[in-house]
Amino acid sequence: MKILVFGAGAIGSAFGGFLSKGHEVTLLGRKPHVEAIRKRGLKVSGIWGRHTFRPGGLATCIYDLDRSAPYDLILCTVKSYSTSEAAGLIKKIMGPKTIALSLQNGLGNIETLCKALPPKQVLGGRVIFGVELSEPGNIHVSVIARPTAVGEVVPGGKITSRVRRIVRVFNEAKLPSVSSADVRGLLWLKVVYNAALNPLASLMRSHYGVLGEDPAARDTMNAVIDEVYAVAHGIGMDLKPATPAGYKKLFYSKLLPRTCDHHPSMLQDLEKGKKTEIDSINGFILKLGKERKIPTPVNAYLVRAIKKAEKETG
Repeated sequence: MKILVFGAGAIGSAFGGFLSKGHEVTLLGRKPHVEAIRKRGLKVSGIWGRHTFRPGGLATCIYDLDRSAPYDLILCTVKSYSTSEAAGLIKKIMGPKTIALSLQNGLGNIETLCKALPPKQVLGGRVIFGVELSEPGNIHVSVIARPTAVGEVVPGGKITSRVRRIVRVFNEAKLPSVSSADVRGLLWLKVVYNAALNPLASLMRSHYGVLGEDPAARDTMNAVIDEVYAVAHGIGMDLKPATPAGYKKLFYSKLLPRTCDHHPSMLQDLEKGKKTEIDSINGFILKLGKERKIPTPVNAYLVRAIKKAEKETG
């Protein structure tokens, strides 16, 4: 496959690197990272072993891309606040059969892509493994809670042949993946996970494991989970587990232990003086709650606290 990683940061580089062993892959990213890869290759360490990948294509803007033939697959891995801009640029380079697959944090990304691109050419993905970009050209895969899930975003709930093909390609590249008939539901569950962990770990400057050991942090996370479930149920979104209590059991027994050593990308963004994705996680829950008059005071507090931290570090 001819594949473009649109937004080769930590997650995008992980996908692009492993896929480059068997496919024609181009990484589109920021200049320092791209130039480091050009000189020394993409260095990967962590739970999936040590590797040096040399993707066939490297670019820092769309005008550097190989346009001789359309891309089969474009992986959209930009930060959520850049999705609208990315969608406009992806539209310029898509062919009639190109698939755009969102592998992003938060909610609202799929909707944004579908506004700019033909919805039938958009797929959704739930990524729940952790990657840190330690320095330009170097990434570290730290944890994985579940395989990447890929699915259709248009109504229907079917697992199509193109979804199966992408999942097969990912698995052959040693990127654990599964097909899903309900990728939107999985993205909501990821937001429950991220909303509970990311802002709190970022404010405490800690890895996830610390939160599970702190009674006050657990109380906050429990309140966040309750609020997200209330909003999800308020808009008619069916989640599995169906109740906050069921999710908390899964969260504390399996999800949190598997990712206890991970530092959230939100903390990494604050440490680098960058904008975070709080608006597409807790902020999105706050927005939906206000629209439907569902109280979300703990999510609101975390949004305010992270935005204050952004101003202090930016």
